[in-house]
Amino acid sequence: MAEKTSWKLLVATSDESEAVLVKGRLESEGIECLLEVKERLPEETVGGLTREFLVQVDVSEFETSQQIMEEELADEEL
Repeated sequence: MAEKTSWKLLVATSDESEAVLVKGRLESEGIECLLEVKERLPEETVGGLTREFLVQVDVSEFETSQQIMEEELADEEL
């Protein structure tokens, strides 16, 4: 019997393109991701943003995923 994936939130953003880029970067490293769109009620929003994009990874890949994203940020700063 296959193990069920336990997802853990890695990134939450209101920017869809950022979420897609994060997901693509991690998948290029062989890390399976789940991209979820969470609709928010208008009274829950700041600045009228009504959607939040959640990038989740398997709990077992969480630390590796964090390291990859930290390396990406460091490379962008150079």
